Amino acid sequence: MKIEKDRCFNRVGVYMDSLTAKEKVAGCSIKIMLEDKVVYEYYSGYANKEKQIPIEADTLYRIYSMTKPVTVTAALQLYEQGKFLFHDPVSEYLPEFKDMMVCEKDEQGEYHVRRADTEITIRDLFCMTSGLTYDGVSCPSEVKAGELLQRLYQEFDKKSCPTRSFVRQIAELPLAFEPGTHWRYGLSHDVLGGLVEVLSGERFGDYVKKHIFDPLHMDDTAFHMEEKKLARLASIYTHKDGKMHIQPRSDIFQKNYSMKSQCESGGAGLVSSLSDYMKFAHTLTRGGTSQEGGRILGRQTIELMRKDHLGTKRSDMNWKVLEGYSYGLGVRTLVDLAEGGSNGAVGEFGWSGMAGTYVAMDPENQITIVYMQQLVPSMEEEINPRLRNIIYGCL
Repeated sequence: MKIEKDRCFNRVGVYMDSLTAKEKVAGCSIKIMLEDKVVYEYYSGYANKEKQIPIEADTLYRIYSMTKPVTVTAALQLYEQGKFLFHDPVSEYLPEFKDMMVCEKDEQGEYHVRRADTEITIRDLFCMTSGLTYDGVSCPSEVKAGELLQRLYQEFDKKSCPTRSFVRQIAELPLAFEPGTHWRYGLSHDVLGGLVEVLSGERFGDYVKKHIFDPLHMDDTAFHMEEKKLARLASIYTHKDGKMHIQPRSDIFQKNYSMKSQCESGGAGLVSSLSDYMKFAHTLTRGGTSQEGGRILGRQTIELMRKDHLGTKRSDMNWKVLEGYSYGLGVRTLVDLAEGGSNGAVGEFGWSGMAGTYVAMDPENQITIVYMQQLVPSMEEEINPRLRNIIYGCL
């Protein structure tokens, strides 16, 4: 199904159909807005290929790390209220992060654990410079960093780990480096979710619903949903032996999005729909206020969000899909068109999810792109830049 308002954008649908025809993805969908108008919307393939359930407008997706811009927006709302400053130590609000340990390798290649010289700041949480990484660190056996990380994910699997409990356990992990010295992807935004709880006095999921989802009329976005809604959740796929199969363990961070779960991961926990996430993303493109008047952030705060916050630490962002980008506050931000081979615009910002969901927001050109699929590994290095280049070629 498509809404055709500019024939040039048909190239997008042709590309998406090629992905499903070649069984690179089971199904995918996209919505593109330009200057407050939907200029293209397209659905290709299946939400469940085996049952022949097509991708439709109300299909739900695990957006995994596209949860992060929502978490960052929630935290920045509190920043706008004067609740914290970026250079504040995290331990001022979450005392379990006082006196963190760092694991480092010496010149002989041996690991040692020592107390960190500097504290993790709130800026470090926003910018992924905290040292709290997804893969832990290769420390001596007595530190048992890998065991601690595994225990965290097991707690999520049990569906009994509230945000503050999860964050307290994260604080037991040794840091992979001295805070503020490197960029490395990880658990920082889960800790931000805990910060939101402490500063707002509300459960994290309740806060984002009240202050982001409700003002934007996002009725299909949540950490937990009724079973009737979850029936619309697309199956997640993987490739094995040259064929596409349903992923046997499709919820790595959260097995279940049901109402029974207490887990609300600020880094990876949301379910959303194409239209719902577009409401959020396009509001950021517009400067923080939706077309209907729902205000979630100030324009200058969004400008701060999409600035290059890494500087010389940008060399740590060595993912191929991020060539030409730096990191802002919870988002990639395009800083070098030539380096990235991009026909986009400097300052375009956004992020992606583990299963291949993708968002790009460009205030200069007033264009917003939201793309959804469910595939692990996601093939984002192949798909995302091609989609971006096809779309910008229509401007």
